[in-house]
Amino acid sequence: MKLAAGVPAWTLRGAVLCAVVLISILLAGQGADVFPLGVIALVGVLSVTAPGTPAPAVLIVATALTAVMLTGGALNIGVLALIPLVHLVHIGCALAAVIPSTARIHLAALRPAAVRFAVVQLIVFGLAGVAALVPKTVTPAALEVTALLGATSLAVLAARLIMKRPQ
Repeated sequence: MKLAAGVPAWTLRGAVLCAVVLISILLAGQGADVFPLGVIALVGVLSVTAPGTPAPAVLIVATALTAVMLTGGALNIGVLALIPLVHLVHIGCALAAVIPSTARIHLAALRPAAVRFAVVQLIVFGLAGVAALVPKTVTPAALEVTALLGATSLAVLAARLIMKRPQ
């Protein structure tokens, strides 16, 4: 199998920078003040220049806090638009932290991360769609029982996976 030359590793940092800029634009469009936008911009630059530090986590938390203060609900289109951007910052910084900035990356090597990104986004937006369908008044008893059974089965599955894990 012959591999192409690949792309420079700094393109990951460029993607993170683009995501940070889009996050800032979305928050500014929703009416964010200068201070939160300045914090997000500063931490965003730190995330791009030092992706292996806690800066990306601080950026994600700052974005979430700013979005919570600005919007009326989690199903607001502005919040839903922030979800893939924040996830892209997370994935991009994680990859940029372990790949030397002078390296070249074959796009096929990013396929598993791209598939995980797409699966997580599908699940998140599927759950957002289900949440949008839930009535805002009294929740029907059948829906509450189904949710309780689902949460219980997830807990049992998680416990089984933890118990089966090799020590």
